[in-house]
Amino acid sequence: MDTVAEFRALLGVDVIDSASTAPHLLPQVPTVLQTLLGAGMDVVGISRDDAVDTQYTGDGWLYAFPTALLGRVVDLGHALDAIVAEHNKWNKLELRLRLAVEVGPLPDGPGFHPSNITRARLLEAPAFKVLARRCIAARPDGSMSTAMIVSDAVYQPVFRSDYTKVARRTDYAALTVTNKEFAAQAWVAVPGFDARTLATMIAEDQAPSPAPAKKKDKPARSGDTVKTVVNGTVKNSIVAGIIKGNVTTNEGGA
Repeated sequence: MDTVAEFRALLGVDVIDSASTAPHLLPQVPTVLQTLLGAGMDVVGISRDDAVDTQYTGDGWLYAFPTALLGRVVDLGHALDAIVAEHNKWNKLELRLRLAVEVGPLPDGPGFHPSNITRARLLEAPAFKVLARRCIAARPDGSMSTAMIVSDAVYQPVFRSDYTKVARRTDYAALTVTNKEFAAQAWVAVPGFDARTLATMIAEDQAPSPAPAKKKDKPARSGDTVKTVVNGTVKNSIVAGIIKGNVTTNEGGA
């Protein structure tokens, strides 16, 4: 029987809409992103040597840290917001980031580890992407810089005690995440947007589309032809229009 692997604080960082970056600026993305992340880690007290696993994904980074640093990892997403905004103010290469945090066992070595998969599902969740884009659109001045999603397994212990210095429980709104086979309760925060505003956006995005209105029959207008189909005997009646069938009129009564 295998022993349970060490639990890790898992951070995923992704550049929003990286494909829309101008081709001549793309080579700068890895270096700039790493510099911004390093500056954020310095602010929250995380050393680059603290990472027990680091992977570059092509348009983002994946990190694993000791769980003792979980609160600081959550803080990182919030501390990065001002750092990224300042960079965007002075540089042609503008970056906006999505971040996801999960906690769980992470065995040594390569493999399909459930905790890594959950982090990926959170980071790439369609509902999270839609929310991030809505927040970008709501700030045409470009001041939206980062969006953060954490699993319930992160949210509950981190905010049950005093483990963060920057992030607050009241920053987060609940988001039901569905991504491929994955479905779970998560929590999202976007610096500059309060939880109530985020909750309203989420409710609007997840509201079912209204059913199409049924086509109503148009009332007959003067001059329209009315077709009446009669099968049987008509007595003492006046029928206008086209009559089909066996019809007998009896004006003399029964």
